[in-house]
Amino acid sequence: MSSPNQISDDQITRDREDPTYQTGEDAVFSIQLGPDAERAHVCLSNDGYRVLLQQPIDAHARIAGSLETPGILRCRVNWLRDGEPHSMISAAAFDPYQIEPTTTEPDDFDAFWQQQKQALASVPMDVTFTADASDATEEALGFGKVSLANIEDTRVYGYFARPSTEGPFPAVLTLQNHGGGAWSVPREWATNFAEQGFLSMAINTHDVDNGLEQRRYDDLNRGALDSYTLHGFLDREDYYFKAVYTRLVRAIDYLTNLSEWDGKTLILTGRSQGGGLTLVGSGLDDRVTGMVCAVPAMCEHGGHKFGRPAGWPRFVPNDEHNYGKGWEYAETGNGHGPVSRPVWEVSRYYDAVNFARRISCPAVINLGLIDTCVPPTTVFSAFQVIKGAKTAVVSPDLGHDADRNPAYRRDEFIRTMASETGSVVTAPDS
Repeated sequence: MSSPNQISDDQITRDREDPTYQTGEDAVFSIQLGPDAERAHVCLSNDGYRVLLQQPIDAHARIAGSLETPGILRCRVNWLRDGEPHSMISAAAFDPYQIEPTTTEPDDFDAFWQQQKQALASVPMDVTFTADASDATEEALGFGKVSLANIEDTRVYGYFARPSTEGPFPAVLTLQNHGGGAWSVPREWATNFAEQGFLSMAINTHDVDNGLEQRRYDDLNRGALDSYTLHGFLDREDYYFKAVYTRLVRAIDYLTNLSEWDGKTLILTGRSQGGGLTLVGSGLDDRVTGMVCAVPAMCEHGGHKFGRPAGWPRFVPNDEHNYGKGWEYAETGNGHGPVSRPVWEVSRYYDAVNFARRISCPAVINLGLIDTCVPPTTVFSAFQVIKGAKTAVVSPDLGHDADRNPAYRRDEFIRTMASETGSVVTAPDS
């Protein structure tokens, strides 16, 4: 997918550099297509969901659009060149910091998750640590594999490293993005923050060890973990992510029980699925003192039921718009017929927005205005309800790769948060 100004012959630009508009204003998109562009058309939409305008265009066009309520106006251009499809996207944000979520919380939301945390607390941590250094650097950082007991006879699997100096230390927990399913978290996710003075742990989303042969992960993704985001989604007690969310709490248990922890700082970080999990963990566990995430998924699961985009994994269908794989899965795989309401009800217990409502620690969230995987509307919805000090790093012309924005200085944000709570950290050598 082409982003604005990616190639010189094909361009789409806004009428202003600042992508922010007031509701009711016009945003004007100038479109220029290079030679041999055929069958070009433009689509204006409510962040990819409701189509507001769709029409053919010439190689040079100006298209104006507006929103009457806070939201993201997406402008997408599609065309053919030599028979091959091409596209590019731009967007305008209309009063984005006034975007309110459609997600509402169940009356027993807190009671449900307190019950899950109590169930976890009844499970002994059963810590297994295996030294696994592959070089002198990892050896100096005490690198190893950690395994912890979780609910429902599952486990937490992660890599862990600690600074080579004397403690005590702040802690960072890094959470895994989707990445196509099961895979091993990179070892450097643990060593990176250990080298900056943190007790550092990076955990797998799944009940799956790290460092396995790739064929093991491939087998899981074709089998037991195929479409895992839909597993058990008709019942809040059965949904796959219940054990994923308690996995976050158990990892926090481990870090905060280490004798080297300074008792001051515990920061969560991740991107995409890991960003959504960062929101969840920060709202679920008040031991978290800060969070930094990019393009967080799992917000506004049922957004399209209200004429708005839904965040990944978009598993809530509805009668008007059979959005995503969830509908087909429920119709044919489970045989339950239309499941809009039961799935939507379950989704509210797992929507990252409802966890964001409970975040009071400092938060930094990075998002891309042309993200088609995690629509920015869903991220602004979560950002809006965070109670603590918060910063949004908006990338106007980036999509799901918004963390490439130089303004998203993840490690620096994390070190600053740690320093502000009184922890001692180390900036990496420049």
